[in-house]
Amino acid sequence: MTVKPLDDIRVLELAEMVSGPMCGKLFAEMGAEVIKIEAPGTGDEARRHPPYPGDIPDAEKSGLFLYLNTGKKSVTLDVAQARGAEIFKRLVADADILLENHPPGHLESLGLGFETLHALNPKLIVTSVTPFGQSGPYRDWKGTDLIEWAMSLTGYNTPTMVDDGEKENPLRAPGHPAEMMGATTAAAAAMFALFHRERTGQGQWLDVPCWQSTLNTAKVEMAVYSYRGVPFSRLRSRSGVGLEPLRCRDGYVYTLWTVDAHFEALKELLGHPEVIESEVFRTMQGRAENDDVLRPAVQAELLKYDMDDLVSRGQALGLPIGAIHTVARAAEDEHLKTRGAFIEIGHPVAGRFRYPGPLVKMSEIPASAARAPLLGEHTDEILGGRLGYSAAQLAALRAAGII
Repeated sequence: MTVKPLDDIRVLELAEMVSGPMCGKLFAEMGAEVIKIEAPGTGDEARRHPPYPGDIPDAEKSGLFLYLNTGKKSVTLDVAQARGAEIFKRLVADADILLENHPPGHLESLGLGFETLHALNPKLIVTSVTPFGQSGPYRDWKGTDLIEWAMSLTGYNTPTMVDDGEKENPLRAPGHPAEMMGATTAAAAAMFALFHRERTGQGQWLDVPCWQSTLNTAKVEMAVYSYRGVPFSRLRSRSGVGLEPLRCRDGYVYTLWTVDAHFEALKELLGHPEVIESEVFRTMQGRAENDDVLRPAVQAELLKYDMDDLVSRGQALGLPIGAIHTVARAAEDEHLKTRGAFIEIGHPVAGRFRYPGPLVKMSEIPASAARAPLLGEHTDEILGGRLGYSAAQLAALRAAGII
């Protein structure tokens, strides 16, 4: 049996949708026992979000839920009821990490705030993932991934060739990038806290804001503002070359030719067309000053070639160039297949589908393919087998809507 680095770590996940569950997923992949606490009858809100096989809604078939919750155990428990809160406290007593993503103050209102839980288990690491954090003027604002993304600079800093006068309409990234960034930040922070606990024996409370996690990726843009006192612009005419897609015969590519060696490779890739052999393009400064002429010329030449041909030949010449993938293209990409980027996982209700596998390859730890749990699938196992509740007690709790 393969030993995983977090085999001895127990995580309680009192979280829904994306940010908290994604963090829990990362722990489960590394061997932690992740016990997901779900509301009786309804479960995680993500269960009610598409996609679904055949577009037929089913709480056990949501693609969003199934991906974010692989390898976890599901326990249904209403922590808002007094008896449910007491059961939750018993689970907390021997947990290493509590992962939650409720609005600030929510757990305190249930009598489950950090001070209360820390008194029960001084070694507990409470990891709270929220839109804006546990303090500050925005603490109680309603946040969504779109809002966190919009406030992070990223939407305005996504390069474009479109210059609509002085307007720079912000862009929206697909998926849940801000919440994913918050999730990965939370996972890293919780690991740091585990190392700290190894040395000190102390648990602690981690305050992880998704907005700041995403904003923290804009270091270069903040530096430009700090140095020059002017905001970074995503318009091509005000920023460096190579920051927007260029069309080829069957798609788009990104390429960069700022330095001399790259420009020479670009010319060879395109067959040394006369239009870009002009002396004015010989130096980096000349290319920058005449970009309004050079770029359309390069664009016209790229339209003569197919994407795969440009990328393979360009890379062989040492040119930074890459294809812009669609979802379908990425799913069938040979490089990703070779690296085992996707794994097939069977599920007793949803069926067998392909999932993105663990990002990092470890030489001593093969990737696992554990499925997401059914709603409440492990309630009797955890509460009965671990906490000692009898079958009759479990039945009474179930009848009362507590589990």
